[in-house]
Amino acid sequence: MIPIVSLAGGGATQTSGGAEVVACTEGDGCVCPTLSVAVIGKPGVWGDASNSAFQDWLNSSSAGTAKVDNFLTKPTLTQDFLAGYAVVVFQGLGDDSNNGPWWTFSASEVAALQDWVENKGGGIISLSGYSADSNEINAKNALLAFTGIAYNQENISPPCVTVDANNNKMRCRCGNPYQITEWNRNDPVIAKLSLSVNMVGMDGGHTISAPTDAHVVATTTNASSVSNWLVGKIVGKGRVLVFADEWIAYTSQWTGQGNQNDPSCKGYLPQDLYQIAQFWYNMIRWAQPTSNCFKIVDSQQPVVVW
Repeated sequence: MIPIVSLAGGGATQTSGGAEVVACTEGDGCVCPTLSVAVIGKPGVWGDASNSAFQDWLNSSSAGTAKVDNFLTKPTLTQDFLAGYAVVVFQGLGDDSNNGPWWTFSASEVAALQDWVENKGGGIISLSGYSADSNEINAKNALLAFTGIAYNQENISPPCVTVDANNNKMRCRCGNPYQITEWNRNDPVIAKLSLSVNMVGMDGGHTISAPTDAHVVATTTNASSVSNWLVGKIVGKGRVLVFADEWIAYTSQWTGQGNQNDPSCKGYLPQDLYQIAQFWYNMIRWAQPTSNCFKIVDSQQPVVVW
């Protein structure tokens, strides 16, 4: 049975030949445009052999309210190109996401991106950690310079967290060795980014430098320092989210692929511990707050829609 989900304006998800489509039946006042997302760059190579989980999930589970276009070769960021999208996701910005060569963007492209965010209300989600080569982040830092947010050079991971009061470590080899568990739930600007999210996995990312007018969403703390792993900022009419890693895009983080038949991993697989679908929904919804029709209908990984 395909679920029914209410849409802003009174529409509902219906079925047509077994596929879900968006119905919007409230007359001229019911406007439910598709949320168009551009995923720019090469996917990562580390998580598993199938690394398109995010795109597959968004295209198949959004009931027609969102669609993804993938750009595996460098597009030119012009005003016309960006006008076709509400959200841009930056992946590995190179001919190979692990080895490069790394793309560069002209001053006019950076200016077009800034104008799209500040004046057109565009939303950016940036991922990193695709390569041990620190040059990986150069293009992203150049594109993000107008926000004041930047990736740091070191490529590190948070610790493997405990899962119970007896200080037992989770079986960290069962899908991902490191976790993010510290969320800023008190800042009203970014509180919904961690709605129904307790833990997500990562491995070898770049911590983030946040200006004073940005909002730090996720951190890890050790005896001497605090590392920023997710930072958001409202920039003019638009919004920018900078995340430290790329593992949230891997199939292994959604399904535990490669570890499902290991009995010692029972209860410790990513789908048991992480809320990846909810995390992605929260990020997209926050990055584009005008996307009131954007829904996720997924009985396998239910999402709280806000």
